[in-house]
Amino acid sequence: MIPALVTLPTTVLDDGSVGLLARCVVALGGSRTVVVGAQRTDGGTSLDEFVVATAVAELAPDASVGIATQVAAGRAASVIAREATTAELLGACEVVVLEGDAAACSDAAVIVSALFTRGQHTIARGLEYVDGARNLPQPRRDGGPGIVWRDGGDLITLLDGTLARCGSVVTVVAGETMPSPVAGTLVELLCPVAAVRDLVETLSA
Repeated sequence: MIPALVTLPTTVLDDGSVGLLARCVVALGGSRTVVVGAQRTDGGTSLDEFVVATAVAELAPDASVGIATQVAAGRAASVIAREATTAELLGACEVVVLEGDAAACSDAAVIVSALFTRGQHTIARGLEYVDGARNLPQPRRDGGPGIVWRDGGDLITLLDGTLARCGSVVTVVAGETMPSPVAGTLVELLCPVAAVRDLVETLSA
């Protein structure tokens, strides 16, 4: 089952500020898995979401952390599967949220899901393909992290290899009252891109 999810807004990080990001994850978590996407440096460079999420999980070991990653953006589905497996083994990836065109996300999800299982896999879907690929080591959890993506206002997953709607996407402005957590629902937290300390202040207000 896909848990209740909330996205962590993009923030600007500088040296030593990942601890502040972990505070945000704790503040947003509770009954939700907090989904960490790409954060930025003050120079505008995107930081790798898998690395950031792993660092956050280390500093907030009781939090449930997921990772949002772009598909068809220079990172093949097989690489997403490998990175997500590594993060999951380090306690930093309960769920993978694929971002991008819904059809591309669906194609990537089929391959990532397959690579979360044992054996060699040969699959071609859209622009994504693997030929005799295997993912070692395997994720700790059978079947690996959950995989979801947006299609309009719906949240989609794979259920026994078939596309299925698992919930909805709800937008909330940071600082406003959050809806009650519902399994399969993704709360997209809206906040201008700013220093992470600004987000800490907003969530603490």
